[in-house]
Amino acid sequence: MVKITFAPANRHIQVRVGETILRAASRARIAISQRCGGKGACTMCKVRVTPGSFVSPPQEKEKRMIGEEHLACGMRLACQARVQGEAQVELAESRLASVVRTQLEKQRQERGEW
Repeated sequence: MVKITFAPANRHIQVRVGETILRAASRARIAISQRCGGKGACTMCKVRVTPGSFVSPPQEKEKRMIGEEHLACGMRLACQARVQGEAQVELAESRLASVVRTQLEKQRQERGEW
């Protein structure tokens, strides 16, 4: 068993080597959007794997779906990347959370709280 950490929730879970990031997130009760049932077809489950994390190398299907440029930045498909050792994964902020954060920042600026 190895530990995987999900940011920004800072939630940790022990997983078996070879388990997908998507499955680990599901067991940790962390929602990662996806429509294809984990088949690598919808590209909705993109996450960023931080440097120094131990995950499987991307297969041809994943390379085709998200491209070398995104892979070089640490982006992976959670349904395809398998945990090989201790790992940290950064989840994308939901659209709703992004809108709320932007509105709160705008209100703070208007009030001069910066």
